[in-house]
Amino acid sequence: MNKFAVIDIGSNSVRLVVYESLKRAPYVIFNEKILCGLGRGLQESGLMLDDAMDSAIESLKRFRLMLDKMSVKNFRVVATAAVRDAQNGPEFVKRIKEDCDLDVTVVFGAEEARLSALGVLCALPRAYGIVGDLGGGSLELAKIMGGDILEKASFPIGPMKYQSLDGQTISSPKADIDKALQSLDWGEKSSENFYAVGGSWRALAKIHIMETGYVLNNVHHYIMSREECLELTERLSKMHFAELAHYSAYLSSRRLKVLSLSAYILNRLVKKLKSRCVVISGYGLREGLLFEAMDKDVRALDPMLEACHDIAEKNGRFSEHGKRIQSWIDPLFPDEDFEPNRLRYAASILSDVGWRGHPEYRSQKVLYEILHGRLLGITHRGAAFIGLALYICYGGIPGESGTAKVETLLEPGDIQYANKVGLALRLVQRISGGTEKGLKSGSLVVEDGILYLDIRKKDEAIINEVVMKRFSKVAREFDLTEKVRIIDQNH
Repeated sequence: MNKFAVIDIGSNSVRLVVYESLKRAPYVIFNEKILCGLGRGLQESGLMLDDAMDSAIESLKRFRLMLDKMSVKNFRVVATAAVRDAQNGPEFVKRIKEDCDLDVTVVFGAEEARLSALGVLCALPRAYGIVGDLGGGSLELAKIMGGDILEKASFPIGPMKYQSLDGQTISSPKADIDKALQSLDWGEKSSENFYAVGGSWRALAKIHIMETGYVLNNVHHYIMSREECLELTERLSKMHFAELAHYSAYLSSRRLKVLSLSAYILNRLVKKLKSRCVVISGYGLREGLLFEAMDKDVRALDPMLEACHDIAEKNGRFSEHGKRIQSWIDPLFPDEDFEPNRLRYAASILSDVGWRGHPEYRSQKVLYEILHGRLLGITHRGAAFIGLALYICYGGIPGESGTAKVETLLEPGDIQYANKVGLALRLVQRISGGTEKGLKSGSLVVEDGILYLDIRKKDEAIINEVVMKRFSKVAREFDLTEKVRIIDQNH
């Protein structure tokens, strides 16, 4: 398998991520981060500290060995703000080559902004607005529209730049941040989204999730309204470290030390850019490098549907019939908009993945795996819709205790629509056994308020009590009269 890896040498940490392949939605098979603090005290001395560089070198030696052990030949090594800003950066890069046999690319501001934007597009190909990537030593911004990256900017205002050697805040960071952002003038529109990249901003999302009792802990594609973001960041930006210790149960002390400034920067950006909402992205520079390494035709694929195909291939009995299943139930869903059709297709692809579970728990198992899985290119609402449809496909009923929280992610009408899709897929699976040959036994036709189940005469025995029970449920759900027709293909 053509593995791909990225070693990211940042201001706060050094990380190795290994992806299983260069497919559109590859699994991460290894992910390790070591906190080295290369940016610590950089503002004071202009130099990376010896102990920080030594720590980074030891981590990079390990990562180089891991790449060899995993037989990873295709990889990139990049360094960002701390290495590019430090006076001893070039010597450090040379030392990495000599001690670790790694060729480092020092990524400068505009290029880092571009790669971060590519990472967002890797996960959210229809993203529209402004990407902001806050690292320990810098802030990168990029405009994205229609899959293109239009403008890029970089500012040396990462939170670690304002920490002394003992971790205390130095100089006047807020005034410095305000001055830097005043120069940003992109003619912003209030309708644009802000895509927030970086561990500090993901930490803010974790706090918001905890405080609001949100049903999912997945911060990727977590959305805060403008008002929610401003309230949260205004409050946190005014807190001292002792007050922030309240969040130490789920955030590290290193993260807490930069949380206040990270909140302040996001607050100022949302106000400056007049952002409509803030979308948290778990994908950034590393995934931008991954995305760039993919073939052009692979980049053009839908990441959600490709992930669904991969899951079906690994877990389904008959994994390649998603399109045929969707087509079989199409007569029930005329004049369907693009996004509902896309989500129904995803549910069709995944409609066979829960069969390995115990019959009593299949519905709960498939719902959990969709909600907490790795689908890209999809909102939490979309994941909840697919999960609920499959829950119903495996015999669950909406409104049960297992789905009550999930349904809070859905808009009015979503639950009814998921029920329709789920019941239709449940009928398909009983008639066909999940196979394409089984689907050829019959078809659905909607005419004049009647739902016909047309079955070939030679396959008439495929109709039994369970099939009729499920067929009747589908007809009732769509307010149609049910009728089975036996079709003699000789006439």
